[in-house]
Amino acid sequence: MKIRMRIFVLLITAMTVLTLGCTKENEVKTQSLKIGVMSDIGAAPFVIAKENGYFSDLGLDVELVVFKSAVDRDTAMQTGQLDAAMADMLTIVFYNDAGLKSQMIAETYGDYVLVTAPNLSADSIAAQDTLKVGISSNTVIDFATDEVSKALGLTDKMEKVAIPQMPVRLEMLGAGELQMATLPEPLASTAVIGGGEKVEGTLDLSLKPGVFIATETAMDEKTEALKKLYQGYNQAVVYINDTEQSEYIQLFVDQLGFPPVLMEVYDFPTLNPAAVSDQATFERVLAWMQEKALTESAYTFDALSTDAFLSK
Repeated sequence: MKIRMRIFVLLITAMTVLTLGCTKENEVKTQSLKIGVMSDIGAAPFVIAKENGYFSDLGLDVELVVFKSAVDRDTAMQTGQLDAAMADMLTIVFYNDAGLKSQMIAETYGDYVLVTAPNLSADSIAAQDTLKVGISSNTVIDFATDEVSKALGLTDKMEKVAIPQMPVRLEMLGAGELQMATLPEPLASTAVIGGGEKVEGTLDLSLKPGVFIATETAMDEKTEALKKLYQGYNQAVVYINDTEQSEYIQLFVDQLGFPPVLMEVYDFPTLNPAAVSDQATFERVLAWMQEKALTESAYTFDALSTDAFLSK
């Protein structure tokens, strides 16, 4: 009897050790990231990767926080509430100038488009004496507005009005309180659906200022998690490109706040797998920031960009 009891105790002990070992192994395998995304197309692969289980299949728990303004996102990043976030090339300079060590770890889809109000055609804007244009000051929207207006010879006509919240900017444009506004996609297409016209965007100028930024802390402590983030991201890109948009567009309306009007008429663009940020655009952005006295820094592209988390 004593022998049987000893065997029983040994079996229980072995099972307990094995269970604890498995628990610890699972704890090691499960990694987490908290990332910020903006309410535009660049966020789509992250949303799909989470919804379709691509992240969880990789042992990654991703919390997505959606922001409607860059100011709110920057506050979250600078107070340590996020590991990484969708942003732009101005932001990476601002972060590092402020002491938040971070790098661009990939480009992000972004087309920042100048559009007209419903009562103004794109062909007639050159004839206007002044053009009241809604922007978000000292952001990629401001940069895009300057680049587009310069390309079209409209710089002297532009009267910028600072409206940080993108939905408010769209609403004011539709109400005729602005003659023009610069908006990211798909809000720019929403303005066109509402009667406005597209003038030109950053992609038309071969500019790619949209990036994904990770903090130095996250890059040091969550290296494998960031690699998995982009493995899941690339799976989502394939899904989006190969799937009828009717299958997923409602998800973006619900989670990212895309206007419901897009459901039937918007033509979702073809997305590319994750790639390194664009050096030529970075150098142009930095020169613009220096000209506007937004920075005195002279960062090199290599200092603020890495491809360490992308599949080789």
